[in-house]
Amino acid sequence: MKPMPAIGQQLEAARSLTEILAACYDAFEEMLSAFDRYQRGPGPFYAALVMAGPAAAGGRNTVGMAPSLPPPERDCRRPPEPGNEPTAQEVADAVAVIAAIVARKLRIAAAAATSAGDRSACVEAAQYADEVRGLMTGTGP
Repeated sequence: MKPMPAIGQQLEAARSLTEILAACYDAFEEMLSAFDRYQRGPGPFYAALVMAGPAAAGGRNTVGMAPSLPPPERDCRRPPEPGNEPTAQEVADAVAVIAAIVARKLRIAAAAATSAGDRSACVEAAQYADEVRGLMTGTGP
C-alpha cells in the first residue's frame, strides 16, 4: 500500500492518458484501503467513511473500464508500519486532498481523450472523486 503522499506524487507526475488512468485507479484503491482500516467501528468520521467507500469503489470500477487503462502492475503492497497509523481526521484530510487531485486529473484526461469510452470513464470517475471529497470535507456528496 502506498502512503497518501506517494499517491499524490504519482498523480501529479502523471501526464499521459494512460498514466493518469493508472494513477487514479491506484488512488481510488488507496482510498478504499484507508477506509477499510477506519470502518471497523464507530468513531470520528465513521459515517462519512462508510458512505465514501461505495463512491471510491465506483470511481475505481469506472476507471477500470476505461479502454486506455494499462494492465495493472503487480506490486507488493505492504501494510502500514505499526505505530504510524494516522488518525481518522488525518485520513479524511488526506483522502480529501487526493480525491480533489483525482477529479482534476480525470477532467484533464477527459478533455484530451480521443475515445468516447475513455472520456465517459474519466468524467464519471471524476464525479465519484468529487463525492468522496465532499464526504471527507463535510461539504456533501
